[in-house]
Amino acid sequence: MSEEMMRAGKSRLSVIAVIICLLVIVNSVLYRMQGDISMYLGGGSVDESALEYDSAACFEEGTSVATAIQEEGSVLLQNENNVLPLADGAKVSVLGAMSYNYVEGGTGSAGGADDVNTVMLNDALSAAGLEVNEDLWSWLEEACGGSRGADAAYDGITASDWTGYNRINEFSSKTYEDHAKSLIGGYNEYAIVTFARSGAEGASPSMDYDEDGSTMTGETYLELSQDERDLLTFCKENFEHTIVLINSSAAMELGFVESDAYGVEACLWIGHPGEAGLNGVANIIAGETNPSGRLVDTYAYDMSTTPSYYNTDNNRYTNMDDTEMYGYYQYEEGIYVGYRYYETADKEGYFDSEAFKSAVYKNDDRDASEGGARDEEGGYDNVVQYPFGYGLSYGSFSQSIESADVPLELHGTNTVNVTVTNDGDYAGKQTVEIYMEAPYNTDENCGIKGRGLEKSAKVLVGFAKTGIIEPGQSETVAVNFNTDDLASYDYCGYGCYVLEKGDYQFHVSSDAHTVIDTTEASLAESYIYNDENDGKRDSDETTAVNELDDVSAGDGNMLDGYLSRSDFASGMDTIKLHESNLNGDAACEELGEQQKKAVELRSEGSMEYTYEYYKNGVKTTDTKTLYVHAGTQSFYMDETPDGLDLNDETYQVTFDSDETNLTLADMVDEEGKALPYDDEKWDTLLDQLSLEECINLHGNSGWGTPEMKSVGKVSDSVVDGPGEAGNGNIAGGTWWPSAVVIASTWNVELANEQGTAYGHQSILGGYVGAYAPAMNTHRSPFGGRNFEYYSEDGLIAGKIGAQVVSGIQSDGVMVYIKHFVLNDGDTNRNGVLTWANEQSIREIYGKPYEISVKEGGALGIMACLNRIGMSWGHYGLFNNILRDEWGFEGYLITDGVGPGFTDLYNPPSLCLASNVAMLTRDDRVDEDTYTVVEGTGAMDTLYGQYMLRENAHRLFYQMVATGNDAGAASAAANAVSSDNNTWKIGWIVLDIALVLGMILIYIFGVHKQFTKQILQKRKEKEQVGK
Repeated sequence: MSEEMMRAGKSRLSVIAVIICLLVIVNSVLYRMQGDISMYLGGGSVDESALEYDSAACFEEGTSVATAIQEEGSVLLQNENNVLPLADGAKVSVLGAMSYNYVEGGTGSAGGADDVNTVMLNDALSAAGLEVNEDLWSWLEEACGGSRGADAAYDGITASDWTGYNRINEFSSKTYEDHAKSLIGGYNEYAIVTFARSGAEGASPSMDYDEDGSTMTGETYLELSQDERDLLTFCKENFEHTIVLINSSAAMELGFVESDAYGVEACLWIGHPGEAGLNGVANIIAGETNPSGRLVDTYAYDMSTTPSYYNTDNNRYTNMDDTEMYGYYQYEEGIYVGYRYYETADKEGYFDSEAFKSAVYKNDDRDASEGGARDEEGGYDNVVQYPFGYGLSYGSFSQSIESADVPLELHGTNTVNVTVTNDGDYAGKQTVEIYMEAPYNTDENCGIKGRGLEKSAKVLVGFAKTGIIEPGQSETVAVNFNTDDLASYDYCGYGCYVLEKGDYQFHVSSDAHTVIDTTEASLAESYIYNDENDGKRDSDETTAVNELDDVSAGDGNMLDGYLSRSDFASGMDTIKLHESNLNGDAACEELGEQQKKAVELRSEGSMEYTYEYYKNGVKTTDTKTLYVHAGTQSFYMDETPDGLDLNDETYQVTFDSDETNLTLADMVDEEGKALPYDDEKWDTLLDQLSLEECINLHGNSGWGTPEMKSVGKVSDSVVDGPGEAGNGNIAGGTWWPSAVVIASTWNVELANEQGTAYGHQSILGGYVGAYAPAMNTHRSPFGGRNFEYYSEDGLIAGKIGAQVVSGIQSDGVMVYIKHFVLNDGDTNRNGVLTWANEQSIREIYGKPYEISVKEGGALGIMACLNRIGMSWGHYGLFNNILRDEWGFEGYLITDGVGPGFTDLYNPPSLCLASNVAMLTRDDRVDEDTYTVVEGTGAMDTLYGQYMLRENAHRLFYQMVATGNDAGAASAAANAVSSDNNTWKIGWIVLDIALVLGMILIYIFGVHKQFTKQILQKRKEKEQVGK
């Protein structure tokens, strides 16, 4: 046999070996992930004839609601010389790479499908009655590669650049001069330009976009690039009017719109408009709709003037191993987030002080027209460009207080009636905003001694949206707010909610800064919401008391007592020392010795953790026992939270009972409503479960929940959101305008409509639930997922989010509002240590969840990827506040936990002990995991078994109760198997193809030319030997 044939044979054997390896790898992965894939793909075939709506109806409903959201959520920021609206038939030229490749929404679990339903700007403008320069548009399409998301024809923009953070995508001035200028022709009156910024899960916008090694010099991702500035210059030179669309869900630095150098006359913020929102944008530009959106974030000229700027990026402790994901965030600003900081700093005169004017900020070396050097002049107007709540409309409207009834009675309701009059020529809606200005430091027993109870100078307490008001007409709206909800949380003094005595002002305002009209009220004595004084707030099930002192205590590096309005100057000086690690070794910090020991606890480890906190206004210490991963609970602790032994007979439960044969359908009353959570019939149902079923449910509650035959429960599908129901996998689905746009409508009825439409589409796709909506806070513009979160303000986020929840659940579709809590940044998000004081957690970061539970009736919550302080499973937060205080009776799950993560920051037993189920799938967690990971037999204790069964109780209650209040049958409780297994046909075909390929290669490529000849040669040798 020739050497050539030998080499060929060996080569073909190598191919067979590779195919065998592929078979093993592919089948191992698919077997491991089959549940994930089936559930993610949803219910496969859905009988649309059995529904009240089909894909066509869902698509029509979604497009209509999305357009309305964009019409009411877009915010007109500038309209010099009343350039907008444009006249019918006006000729417009569309420029800017992102006018073609505009960002529909962020990427990741909250994304959607960029498909044939994506509305293009030229089509939307034409449909609204404007005449678009089609020659220029055709060139723009060609320049962008001929289709959305393609490699561009110019300037090296690649397909992956369009939705990423690595590049701000715009063509060079040379490209426009060489190719676009000649196509302007008679369309030189109006130029429409789009500037876009993306959002993404698992990443954050770059604070050091120019990569000069510092966030305090150069540029960030959230300001204009040189190419974008050059485009504005090109427009000024070639057009009479320039209109700018801001296609970003994150606040940007927009000082350029005021610069004479660029001549921008109109600026319209559109957020991320989803697939159909540009219809609404075009209607605003053409005057078909009067803009009524108002900002839900503060826009500063220089973002480095806000305290959160200095602790929002890549922070890592120098004495911790990076592989353990020990990044950190320090919320040293306390309650002074967004407008709360800017309004309070202004109230205290900080922006006029030498301390502020002489301080160093990012934009100090820039011209004032570019947003720089303004701090040297001082004053609020040189710091904040667009306040929270700001927005313009066509024409003019006026507001005045018609009447007010604000007695501030304990547990009472207050009302301000506001009359809105249309004084202009355009019909439209208006937003009524009411802010409270509360007394500060009038009760010496509140807060830290010498500082008082921290309060923002302005806090949004209520709002309303009018209907369409015709010119010359008026409408009076009533804004109601409860006295109890006005209280601040005094974690340093009384350790409960307090409404401090003194004089109160309630301002009807056009934004957080600009007052229109005021009504006043006084409180002679403080309301102390504890058992010793005035009792709990009416909305609470139990009295709110300090649960998070160990978190408030910080990591050993932080500003003592957090930022205080009593001394903004020194507080800001300290905060600016904690600048992100991005800026070099000087910014790095060590985790405190005790904290380090706690987070490194493993197996059955425990320690007595002593920390400092404030009580009755003075600093004191306390000690608590911490367990594995700094957990506050475990199954090897001495006693349960009830003060009982882990094997106390109180926790004795029954498994595998055959005395009854109940199903979830039996757990309703005569009216079809879910039985109360504590009804004895639930125990009878739960007795039927096996321990193995309970373990499987707790450890495998990802993207649906598994079959539980003993109670007739089938496996079901839940999918990521909130960008698009089914995450873009449903025919008839809608990629919605981003959450920020929904909140910017200030319209709770419209939010409810969006939730209802979302629920319809979920059912159409065979999903019984959605990991949506998302409730985290815009603590910083550099939060990677700001596009799926509503606002910097907890009240409007909660009010809007609660209505989305109510809408989805009204269809019988389960929600999991996410990510509870402090999951506001996406850098180092897995297990990042997050430090904040209890006041800010309760008043800002937890507020949207609280409102969604109490007012929206949310029955499902997804927890966060970050730690709360040191511990991911904080019992004080997940049980005492969420369940006992707020009355949450539903299902709480982790965020996505994959293989290899279970022993990182949320081991299964820690989750179980904290009342949280695991968002994992495919039997990644079994009985052994609960024992091996921590070295403790959690299942060997009666308390552990009780907690497993109670976990099932919570899921079952969520499933049955969802939709009941709206008279809807629960999609989950009445589900049939919704695993989509059709994809497995492809799996089988792939296996067959690989096996056949291997056989054919062997027969024709090896056996005939190699093996056969070897055998023949051996046979010949044997014959010779004989």
